Amino acid sequence: MKRICLFICMLLCLTACHDDNNGEWTPPNTASRSVMIYMSGENNLTESEGERFLQNDLKEMIEGSKLLSNDQRLFIFVDSLNTNKKRAGKPYIIEVHDGKAIPRYEFEEEFYASDPAYFHKIMDWMVTNAKANSYGLVLWGHACGWATCNDTIAQSRSTRAYGQDNGTDAGGSLKWMNITQMAKALEGLPKQKFIFCDCCDMMCAEIGYELRHATDYVIGSPAEIPGEGAPYHEVIPYLYKDGSEMYRGIIDTYFDYYLADFEGDKDLDGHSVPLSVIDTKYMERLAQETHDILGTFMPDAPKAPNLKNLAFYWFFDYSPVMYDMMAFIKTNAPESNYQQWEQVYKQAVPYYRMSMKWLTIYGDLVDAFPLFNQDKSLYGCVSMHIPLNLWAYTGGTFRFNANSINYEWNRIMDWSRFGW
Repeated sequence: MKRICLFICMLLCLTACHDDNNGEWTPPNTASRSVMIYMSGENNLTESEGERFLQNDLKEMIEGSKLLSNDQRLFIFVDSLNTNKKRAGKPYIIEVHDGKAIPRYEFEEEFYASDPAYFHKIMDWMVTNAKANSYGLVLWGHACGWATCNDTIAQSRSTRAYGQDNGTDAGGSLKWMNITQMAKALEGLPKQKFIFCDCCDMMCAEIGYELRHATDYVIGSPAEIPGEGAPYHEVIPYLYKDGSEMYRGIIDTYFDYYLADFEGDKDLDGHSVPLSVIDTKYMERLAQETHDILGTFMPDAPKAPNLKNLAFYWFFDYSPVMYDMMAFIKTNAPESNYQQWEQVYKQAVPYYRMSMKWLTIYGDLVDAFPLFNQDKSLYGCVSMHIPLNLWAYTGGTFRFNANSINYEWNRIMDWSRFGW
């Protein structure tokens, strides 16, 4: 099967475009870093009610490329709705540098951007054709964290998703990319320095653990983000930094941009985007520590732990989901056990900026903001699945309790030992 998949990938219809930079900039033989921004935009991010988020972010990326040095390379994979008659909605790859967009590849067929085989091919193309000392990845589009949605790969178990592709240009149906399949698609490629998730709900323990072999850092928000996404004209230079200078720069620039943008707005003043980073080399230890500390209070929990007034990052089918992980542990665990757990958590999540209000499409969640405990020291800006006896957890489309076992993190947590 592996050989067949590789053969199919080799047959993908990619046509090289000419380098149209007129000799103004010659890419280095080996870049200091090559970064791929993966824009899965065949959905309402291309155009919705007059908003053109994909086009606007592309402009920001091109503007931000003026800040790159000559040994830094930035590629953008674009899959959008058919707004370009010449391209007929077919995906393409450009490189941006010094404020110019240079065509690199045009696909001769329409496909799902959420197909992990194509995802692998695109990432492999960057590694093969833009050799660098290090690599980075930006995931742009829709996502739903550890929740479950229709996947591009049929399998017996329910799935977890990034990269909503409506299939509009090929007359298909809605498909997402399984996060486990994403991790597998990155196997065999150089480990990414970072995966920056500019999409909703991706900062959860489940995804941090799933991607621990694929990247050094996962950066993003545990909550919904604005359609405008990151301010790329300001963020791009930090994609080429290392360690704390990199993740602090991305988080602070993003967080402060919206804090300032909303200032003075009677409805949005004080809002921003909760943002955090996961250092994946500590995720295995955090998983073990979390498994152990659950055993100190979950056996005594009356079928549900204390979650009263704790912040949750998503609201579906009248059920709050994606509770803050640190707040959940701190509120329920014995203090002595919590102190040991917190030390490991701070290694795994070395930096975050918490906002007690953020943009959301769920009106009921907006109403919940005033009820959240406003003590920011409670929160660690990363969510995790906590089983509950609510409809979205036990039935309906998502069945969170049953489907959570698809994540390796939750198999380690072993919620069944507490009767779930």
